Amino acid sequence: MASAEAEIDELDVGNSRVFAEIAHAVQLQEGEVGVRQVLQAIGQLAPATTQAVSQQTGLPKPIVVAVSNELRSRGLVTKERPSRLTPSGQALLGEAPVNLRAEVGCDCCYGYGLIPGPLSKLTGKLAKLIEQAPPVDLALDQSHSTAETKVRRILFLLHSGLLPTRAMICVGDDDLMAVTVAMASAELGRPLVERLGVLDISPAVLNFSRQRLDELGFAAEFIQHDLRSPSPRDLDSSFDLAVTDPPYTLDGGRLFLSRAVESLRPGPGSSVAFSFGPKGPADTFRLQAAMQELGLTVQALLRDFNSYHGAGVIGGRSHLYHLATTAQTKPSVIGGYDGPMYTADARQRDRVYRCLQCGTRHTVGPGARWRTIGELKEAGCPECGGHRLRPLHLAPPSNR
Repeated sequence: MASAEAEIDELDVGNSRVFAEIAHAVQLQEGEVGVRQVLQAIGQLAPATTQAVSQQTGLPKPIVVAVSNELRSRGLVTKERPSRLTPSGQALLGEAPVNLRAEVGCDCCYGYGLIPGPLSKLTGKLAKLIEQAPPVDLALDQSHSTAETKVRRILFLLHSGLLPTRAMICVGDDDLMAVTVAMASAELGRPLVERLGVLDISPAVLNFSRQRLDELGFAAEFIQHDLRSPSPRDLDSSFDLAVTDPPYTLDGGRLFLSRAVESLRPGPGSSVAFSFGPKGPADTFRLQAAMQELGLTVQALLRDFNSYHGAGVIGGRSHLYHLATTAQTKPSVIGGYDGPMYTADARQRDRVYRCLQCGTRHTVGPGARWRTIGELKEAGCPECGGHRLRPLHLAPPSNR
């Protein structure tokens, strides 16, 4: 067993070296992940034209040509065009590639609205799974996404080329995406993830997911962890894809994104599937600024993609972002974090309200004249007596 594992490790190192050499030779910003994507696309589309590979990978045609030529010079792709993998190219990928995008595709909506044949039974199975799942913990801003949403996420990840992948981590998983990936793998007849990590603060969520994956014979690494602490070292900088649906607050979103970045392989080519509720213009700007601070680029934004049971704070909906790493990607939260994260934390801060009748601004909260908005509405605006008020921003923390 030890010698077999050593051979696998040596093969992985060798594969990575080839991909790294080609990425360096063509100065590919996407790094070795981009080279792997081109090789996979050629295998899936065979015979593969440059145009088809470019469309599937999202890489410009000149880049695809340059990478393909490097693969061809190493005997990994045939000299004849359209391209096919040679036996050496097949061996480098480890198994015969299957175009899962074609299997779950839909010419009209790309599978986001309609569930195609291979996954048609998965929605019903996930609905039963949700009924058995641990109840949500509102103090942790938990809410269960619908069964349809879970399947739609899988479809999006497949169409975007983010699945299958070598290594995926769920940063917080009350949505049970780890189990969803395992169940989708069973429905499709092939694993979508070689290595799966699950990081969550809730023992109930982890135990439930662990039991379901054991039943499916799907291996995963489960770690109970409070994201206020840095990511565990054995999950550091080793994943290609992070999936996260953080608390509703901007602080929570920024922290979860930063921890997701900690878990990804350094450099360009990795991705984050980030679900986050709709915000007003000012908060949306702050969210995008946080993404920029992390060195992430927005590859796609699907508005109102996710639906939830409950989650009234965000109207039962959230957007799905596909974020990609760059050479500038790095965590924005280093070490421990002791600031606000959940909605309940934000309630401990004073908030400013504006009277809709006269425009006067009033502060409401634990340290203000009115502790709740109900008290202010009952008393009326001191300036005009108005009772209609609109919430604005949180008041700056005081030093009391």
